[in-house]
Amino acid sequence: LVVTVTVTPQKPAKKSVFGVDTGVSIPLDEFAVKTFTYDAGFASPGPNIEAEYLYYGKIFGFSSSLGYSSLFFNEKSYKAEYDRTLGDNGTNDVSAGNYQVIKALVGFTLKTPEFNNTEIMLLFHLGYAVAVHPNLLVTNSELGVINSVERNAGSGPVASMGLKINYWLNERYGVSLNGSVNGMSSGFKDETGPDGNFLLQMNYANVNVGFVMNLKTRGQ
Repeated sequence: LVVTVTVTPQKPAKKSVFGVDTGVSIPLDEFAVKTFTYDAGFASPGPNIEAEYLYYGKIFGFSSSLGYSSLFFNEKSYKAEYDRTLGDNGTNDVSAGNYQVIKALVGFTLKTPEFNNTEIMLLFHLGYAVAVHPNLLVTNSELGVINSVERNAGSGPVASMGLKINYWLNERYGVSLNGSVNGMSSGFKDETGPDGNFLLQMNYANVNVGFVMNLKTRGQ
């Protein structure tokens, strides 16, 4: 008597994943320049938070995210440039708020097969962002107000590329480490400037940690 057993391999289950992470946004390129040059942003690192949704199989998937970043304006460096430029002509004072960026992204994901409860992903996203330029006021003890920009918003398309590592603690919950580079440019109003407006390149990187939750476990 011969008994034959046929085993049909199961396809890897697709995952439907929700995640939240937070960390630091780091300005790049012209956005980080802190001397009086064209397109200098005088931006410094600040906090961010992101929420994401991913749906993927063994290798390929789709993803989307909403993110908010607040990057500090470096008042000390801005004042140092006015001190250098004006020399001994009075005492300068700088007051400024923060840059803010709200972005919505969609795209696709490439990943390694899961190993040791770990997934490594590359994320490629496009989307749209709203950016806010902070209030900026520069005064001089002899000359009075010498520069001012009112808080105002601009917007534009944004592109993002990221690396994401998920480590699953169990079938449902895991932790994640994320890094991404984001690029956009936005126009802002400057009523005291020669053209009444200016274009600012706002490139920055995010380095975040967070948690992920698998919404589609076996039996559901």
